[in-house]
Amino acid sequence: MAKPSILYVIPPVGGTAAPFALPRLCRHGDVHALVVAEKPPAADPFIHERCASARWLRMDAPMPVSIVEAARAVRADAIVAFSETAIVAVARACEELGLRGPGPNVLTSRDKVAMRQCWQQAGLPIPPFLPVSSLDDLRAADRSLARPFLLKPSWLAGSLAQLVIDEDTDLVAAWSRAVAAHQQVDRAGVRDFLAEGQGPRFIAEELIQATTDSWYDVDGFGDYVSVEGVVARGRYHPVSITARMPTVPLFVERGFHVPTVLSEDRQRRIEALARAAVDALGLEDCGTHTEIKLQADGGLCLLESAARFGGSMILRLVEEAFGVDLIGLLAETLLDRAPEGPVGLPERVGLPERVGLPERMLTVGTTGRTAASLMVLAADAAGRPWETLPPYDPDRVDWSRLVSAGTQVEAVGGRPGSPMPAYSPTAGTLNCAGTVLLTAPDPAVLLGDCYRIIDGLESALNADLAVGAPR
Repeated sequence: MAKPSILYVIPPVGGTAAPFALPRLCRHGDVHALVVAEKPPAADPFIHERCASARWLRMDAPMPVSIVEAARAVRADAIVAFSETAIVAVARACEELGLRGPGPNVLTSRDKVAMRQCWQQAGLPIPPFLPVSSLDDLRAADRSLARPFLLKPSWLAGSLAQLVIDEDTDLVAAWSRAVAAHQQVDRAGVRDFLAEGQGPRFIAEELIQATTDSWYDVDGFGDYVSVEGVVARGRYHPVSITARMPTVPLFVERGFHVPTVLSEDRQRRIEALARAAVDALGLEDCGTHTEIKLQADGGLCLLESAARFGGSMILRLVEEAFGVDLIGLLAETLLDRAPEGPVGLPERVGLPERVGLPERMLTVGTTGRTAASLMVLAADAAGRPWETLPPYDPDRVDWSRLVSAGTQVEAVGGRPGSPMPAYSPTAGTLNCAGTVLLTAPDPAVLLGDCYRIIDGLESALNADLAVGAPR
């Protein structure tokens, strides 16, 4: 029997890295890469070794028409993308071809205004909000919302181009800064494949009053979590919770932990809200990443939910802690082959090739390991920018000096030797110089090691420079 044909759409930035995704996709079919970039990418031996074919497509190519043409050329049985910027174009391509995908309601998980409107109609907990596309709109929002409130792009992710409008903020200057930050992100290649999702479109919303006090029994975790899952034939299957470290102003994500140390009953309350949120969006077949704020007295408030998996190594963390291959679950779902039942990595736990969709969210890790990932930012644990910007060269850092015995460290991505980006509150994930993956048997030890890396990396990088070793 011929293997299924999978078209993998790879944008210039965002989403799960191809070296992680490709081996997992290849277990389920012949993968054909569609690399979308401003210029022809340099020959990537990894893609050419793993993929049955690879082609390049310019960012300004007509979408989703170009994706449809590429899918027809390889007789695709499924189209997959892991980036926020590609998901709407891919969903529409799937609709035209009659393939399984996020479905016609995909905008409810992409446009934050449409998302809030959907949840508002469903009576789910969200902050007061208003759409903003001009200075006049911002002034109207200022009259309706309580300061401080957040102004953020409605079609971006990764904390990009966000501003807080506080008591002393001048609205004219704030609007100018927001538009300029949005344009900077666009120049970096972070923009939606579709014209309707481009340009300075924002949402203004009141800041959510969040706290970990009624949720965690230990200090050091952030006041929100995400739930990773899969929607199959319109039915939501939550898989696991990803805990967070506190963000860096303005709400820039820094670290992720799996599994969470929250008690099962608290996890089940989060699961229930995630299920209601995803069900309200009306999605069909896709991965999901739903972010939820923790509040006093066991309260919860929705942040956002995407029709794709979370980035920042979250899929790797789920594998490390639960032995679950979320990419495999998605591939089997899109190919209409995913049964309900046990979940896991076939080669790790002896399951057959087909993996199952969980009936209920997994609340206890199965591998005996806790995993965390850190985004390497030039800011300490208190959010203070570094005083120096040394080159980021993870191979020359003695990580054993920064972590406990038994904790394993792996540096992933980034451009070794490039100067650390100066921290900017509006740059979101563009502040990131790379990612550090940590695994350990004990979650408390792992959390402490994360903080030691955060507060010790600047000195470690400068100490390497002082040695004067050749580069």
